[in-house]
Amino acid sequence: MISNKEIAGILSKTADLLEIKGENPFKVRAYRNAARIIENSAKDFNKLVNEGFDLTKLPGIGHDLSEYIKEIVKTGKFHKLEELKKEIPQGVAELLSIEGLGPKRVKLLYETFGIKNMDELKKYALSGELEKLPGFGPKLIEKILKGFKQLKKAGIRFLWADVENIAYEMREYLLDYKGVQIVDIAGSFRRKKESVGDLDILVIADDYQRVSDYFVKFHRVKEIYSKGLTRSTVFLDNSLQIDLRAVAKDSYGAALHYFTGSKAHNIEIRKLAIEKGLKINEYGVYKGNEKIASSKESDIYKSVGLNYIEPELRENRGEIEASRINALPKLIKEEEIKGYMCTVKDMDEVKKYIDDFVKVNKEYLILNVSNRYELINKVKTLKNSKNIKLITAAEVSVDENGDFEIPEDVLNNADIIAALMKKTELSAKDQTQRYLKVLNSKKINILLRPSLREVLTDAGVDLDWDEVFNAAYSNNVVMEVNSNPKYLDLSDILIKKAIECGVKIIITGNYKNIKYGIYQARRGWCEKKDAVNFWNYERVGKLWGL
Repeated sequence: MISNKEIAGILSKTADLLEIKGENPFKVRAYRNAARIIENSAKDFNKLVNEGFDLTKLPGIGHDLSEYIKEIVKTGKFHKLEELKKEIPQGVAELLSIEGLGPKRVKLLYETFGIKNMDELKKYALSGELEKLPGFGPKLIEKILKGFKQLKKAGIRFLWADVENIAYEMREYLLDYKGVQIVDIAGSFRRKKESVGDLDILVIADDYQRVSDYFVKFHRVKEIYSKGLTRSTVFLDNSLQIDLRAVAKDSYGAALHYFTGSKAHNIEIRKLAIEKGLKINEYGVYKGNEKIASSKESDIYKSVGLNYIEPELRENRGEIEASRINALPKLIKEEEIKGYMCTVKDMDEVKKYIDDFVKVNKEYLILNVSNRYELINKVKTLKNSKNIKLITAAEVSVDENGDFEIPEDVLNNADIIAALMKKTELSAKDQTQRYLKVLNSKKINILLRPSLREVLTDAGVDLDWDEVFNAAYSNNVVMEVNSNPKYLDLSDILIKKAIECGVKIIITGNYKNIKYGIYQARRGWCEKKDAVNFWNYERVGKLWGL
C-alpha cells in the first residue's frame, strides 16, 4: 500500500529530472503542483484509485496526471521516471539542492565535465576547473563551496516547541537594538507547523547593516554563513539555521505574506492575481507598474478577492476556496478552553493537577488514570472534598486482538473510558479491523493517541482512516489530540479529516503545554463546536451521560 508521501516523492523526482532535461516549464510545474497537492491532502490517494474515484475532479489534477497517479498506485513505479533515470544519473538531480545551481547550470556541469554527484562537484569547484565555464565566476564558486556546508545541516528538523524559546529570545534580542522598528518570525514557525527546518525573521530597521552586524553576534551563533545587503544567515550551536531579511516598511505586508508561506498556498494566491491581471511578489501587488497593495497583509488577500486567512491555515488545503465563499473556520483560542484532561499515575500527580487547575480557574478537570486503577476511588473522594467538577477516566490498553487489558469492574467504576491501542505490526486491513472492533464495542468514550505517531521519527499506524472516523462518529467516540510536542497525535491533516467526518476531538494536556495541541487543532481547522473541552460542563455531561 503506497502512501501519499511516496506518490508525491515519485512525482517530485520526475519534475527534477524533467527540469534538468530542459522540458517545458509548465509541464514541470504541473508535476510539482500535483506532488504538493497529494502530500498535503487528507484524502488517501491509494484508496481513491482503488475505489475508482475520478481524480480529475480534484484541483490541479488533469487527465494525464490522473493516469500517472493510477499507474504509481497500482505498480509502485512510474514509467516516465524510470525512463528519465536511464538518461540522467541519480546524483545529478541532487546538485539542484546547492544554492545558485539551477537546472541549466546543472545540465552544463553534467554535459561539460560529466559531474554527476556532490563529490565530483566539490572536486571541480576546488580545482578551479568550474571557472572555465560561462557564468561560473568566483562569487558563484564561493557560494557553491558554502553550499556544501549548508547541506550538511539541511534536512535537520526541529520540533516547533524546541525552537520556541530560541525564536522569541532572538526576536527580543533584535528589538532591543536601537533603530529596529518591527521584528516578525515568518515561515513554518508562524504557521505553527509541528516541526521546522529553519527560522525566517523579517526586520524593519533604520540601518540594516548595523542590525546585521548585531544579529550575527547573538550568543548562540556558531557559524556565519552569509552577511549581505538585505539578508544574513547564521547557524546556531544546535545547527538551527536562521535567516534575517531586511524589509521596507511600505512592503511589509507583502513580505510577511510571502515569507510565511506555505509555498503551495502562495502559488494559488499568485494564480488568482494573474486571473485578475495582477502580479504578486514579496514587494507588493502590482497592476502594471503601479503598486496597489503592500503594507498590510490583509490587503494582499483583499486584492485578489479574499478574506484574511490565518497563518495556520495556509497550506492549500481548501482555505482559498473557503475564503472566497466566506466559509473560513472560526479557529479556537486558548483562552476559550473550558476544561483540561490530564493523565495521572499516582496521587502526587493527582494533587498537582488539581492545584494547577484551581489556579487557572476553568470549569472542569478530567483525570485520566493510567495503570493504578485504585486511584479512581480516591479521585472520586477528592471530587467531593475539593468541591470541583472532576471527571474520572480509566485508561484502557488494547491488545493485538482488539481486546481490553482491564478488569470489567474498573470499566464500570470510572466516569468514562479512554482506550490506548498498543503498537502492533499489522497490515492496514487488519489494523483497521482491530480499531473498528474497539470503536464498535460501545465501551469507550475516547480514543487516545489514535495514530500512535511520533512527529520526527514515526509516521504511526497504517489505517483506513475513513472507516475509522466513520465508526468513531457512529459510536460517539472522541479522538484525542495529544499536546505533547513529541506526539501531537492526531496530525493536523487527520484532525481536519476527522472534523469533516463529524468526529469530535479532545485536546489533552496541562495548562502549560496544551497550547501545542491547540496550535495543531487550529491547523486542522478546529472550531469550538469540534473540541469537547471547549464545551461547558453541562454539555460534556450530556455527551457522556454524567
